[in-house]
Amino acid sequence: MLFVIKRIEEGAAEKKKVVDEAHHALVDREYEAEISRLEEARTFLKEHAGGYGFFELDVKSHQSLMDIVRSALEVYLQDAMKAKAKTGLPGFDAKIHEIRRIISLGGPQIGKTDLFDRYYQAPIPILEGKRIEIFFSYANEDKLLAGKIASLLNKREIDVFLAHEDIEISKIWRNEILKHLKNDNFLLALLTPNYEKSVWANQEAGYMIGKGGKNIPLIVGETDVKKFGFLESFQGIPFEEENLEDCVNKIVSIILE
Repeated sequence: MLFVIKRIEEGAAEKKKVVDEAHHALVDREYEAEISRLEEARTFLKEHAGGYGFFELDVKSHQSLMDIVRSALEVYLQDAMKAKAKTGLPGFDAKIHEIRRIISLGGPQIGKTDLFDRYYQAPIPILEGKRIEIFFSYANEDKLLAGKIASLLNKREIDVFLAHEDIEISKIWRNEILKHLKNDNFLLALLTPNYEKSVWANQEAGYMIGKGGKNIPLIVGETDVKKFGFLESFQGIPFEEENLEDCVNKIVSIILE
């Protein structure tokens, strides 16, 4: 919980830098309201920590509490991942694994993490003074899943090129795809059995390898990564469709490295 409080404090300080001093009081009121929520939740959890974990809450209160709990866990996870990336110490692996295990439990899963989204946006990587765009390579059969992941990345203010959404009907689609492959330096490869059968998707990944860009394989479920040639050698992200936020956190972490 203290991690979230610290991030809210940092978020409030950053907001004050970009707004007129006349609006600082508004930022402070927002900050104080969020801190009050956190302190109430912290007190509630502390009071019930010694029991068996059973207590009665109405649905709305339970969702609000889980939102705060999951927000705290998400912030803690990001801090641990950044510390691991900076230090390379393997001791962080167990901590990261434990946080993810707790996040995956039924209670935290219902949290919306609105505190996390508002106060712990990952820094936007910059290349040549421009915001990064990621090229998303996927089989047409998996476009709905690709769209969900892209939407979550957009919330982090990271642009994603989705061919089925971003190519205008009047454009010569092959040229448009090639243009984005030339301009982008990161490629997400959504590895499913469908991807294996897609000639275009495999060529997109091969192009990115050839130009020296960064390929990030997203390994869905029990997909056998050994079937995807050179992509097997890259730092991949195994994930399940019901836990896309964790997948997106890992994507952002790899980009920041």
